[in-house]
Amino acid sequence: MQHSELGIAPSRSIFHTPTRYALQVLVRLPSDGTYRLARCLAADLELPGPYLAKILQILSQCGILESHRGPAGGFRLNRAPEEITLKEVVVAMEGPEPFGDCLLGHHGGKDGCHCPIRPAWDVLQNQLTAFMAETTLQDLKVSHDLSSISDEPDRPDAVPV
Repeated sequence: MQHSELGIAPSRSIFHTPTRYALQVLVRLPSDGTYRLARCLAADLELPGPYLAKILQILSQCGILESHRGPAGGFRLNRAPEEITLKEVVVAMEGPEPFGDCLLGHHGGKDGCHCPIRPAWDVLQNQLTAFMAETTLQDLKVSHDLSSISDEPDRPDAVPV
């Protein structure tokens, strides 16, 4: 039986929507220190503005982004893209154990789950965590077509800081 037969839309990601949105924005932010407005990022990426603004605030609170209020403000990467790992972003958005849940939905957390899939899932979880720790935003930028975001600054007078 397939998802469509059950009336369920298939999931195409292991990450929740806020994490996917965060990654979409982060790989497209300029590396030169230019601030981008949340509303302009949302428009460029066709994402819901108020929802994206909350995600950007979380990323700022976790030290991934820097935010600045005022007419020359917005959001920018707090460090170079090669210094920010996928794991750091995922943990900021999903929590410290993003893959800790049982695949079969058993409760009790990682240590309380004794289902037959758990040993294999633990191996895969360790591989995913290692991959995320080694993969940077720069790696994602290089491997992704970034043609969907405008290279134009949000304000004509915007300059890198």
